[in-house]
Amino acid sequence: MTKKLMFLLSCFFGLLIAVSCNSSGEAVVPTPVPSSTPQAVVENNIVPAPMSPNQMIIYEDIQVVMKEAEITSTFITEYGTTREPPPGKNIIWVHILLKNIGQSEQTLPEPEHFSILNNTTEFKATYGHRKDHTDYMALTSILAQGQEVDAWLRFDIPVAMDLTQFIFAFLPESSQVSIVSSSDGSSWTDHPTYLWTCVP
Repeated sequence: MTKKLMFLLSCFFGLLIAVSCNSSGEAVVPTPVPSSTPQAVVENNIVPAPMSPNQMIIYEDIQVVMKEAEITSTFITEYGTTREPPPGKNIIWVHILLKNIGQSEQTLPEPEHFSILNNTTEFKATYGHRKDHTDYMALTSILAQGQEVDAWLRFDIPVAMDLTQFIFAFLPESSQVSIVSSSDGSSWTDHPTYLWTCVP
């Protein structure tokens, strides 16, 4: 019995000495060993579901609304002449509103930050100059505080397609849609992407 008591007392005093030698006054905790398979945290921007026309988004201090889209096979220019797209093409016209809601002037997004999408095919805007329709490509590059622009973008598309087959995209930090599929089957973009259907 005495030997057992002596053993317990020596263990107790050994523990007291170990704690008192710790300068911080905290219990000694073993240093964790790094895992051989480090965990990486990746924040992905999930591809958004397309919004309906007339829905608004705000990117930084610019408010953007895609109002409507329509397809034509010809158009009247601002000079009164009739124009046609290249052979085998029709034109999608997209009506957009942008407003500077910030406290200082903003740079208007370049036309290449807008696209029309059909599955993995991306169409870029070209000059329109359609009569009674402000051409987005003809606008100045600065939006004053509180200024709103109401303009149209022109996209040439294959003649056999209709509005239900297209999505309108605003890519404020990129000139091209970049969609990546992950191993779990989900898709994400590596840049902010805002999408609208071309029909209500």
